[in-house]
Amino acid sequence: MIKIVLIGVWVCIISLGGVYAAVTLSAKSGVEVAKPVIPPAYVAGETLSIPVVTEGAVTGYFLTKVSVMIDQEKAANTHIPIAPYITDELYTVLVGNKMIDLPKVGDLNVEGLRAKIKDDLNARAGDALVTAVIFEQLDYLSKADLAGKSNQKMASKKIIAPEPAPAGTAGGAAAPAQSH
Repeated sequence: MIKIVLIGVWVCIISLGGVYAAVTLSAKSGVEVAKPVIPPAYVAGETLSIPVVTEGAVTGYFLTKVSVMIDQEKAANTHIPIAPYITDELYTVLVGNKMIDLPKVGDLNVEGLRAKIKDDLNARAGDALVTAVIFEQLDYLSKADLAGKSNQKMASKKIIAPEPAPAGTAGGAAAPAQSH
């Protein structure tokens, strides 16, 4: 009987010594704990109707909704509202720079448009705040379509296929850090 008790005490001493050694040696190993990765936040843009002016007259309208994904860590340090900047950038690109030429819509460089919007928004923020640009809607309605089909369903010309909002966003709500 005493043999069994002594074996039990011996096993306990060895186990406690092993745990103590493991904790002591692992604390001195210098291994750093990985910082958790914070996913980018979704900032919904507004649905916009942007006029297309050709030779001094309105020839149609772009119906667009562009949203962005932003780096949450950088957004915490940058207190600018992103949604108005998205609106301004779309007017600049589509009306001011005329990046989309409607007779050649098939030649639209979507990735170039995406990169220009991202680069310009990041330049305004002063940091790489915007990580991705999402086209939720980019359609064109000509003035003839608007005048001739006032009581009928209007047929808009889809310029690009819409992209869904990222999973996990509650109805496209903006990130809390962007309410400043």
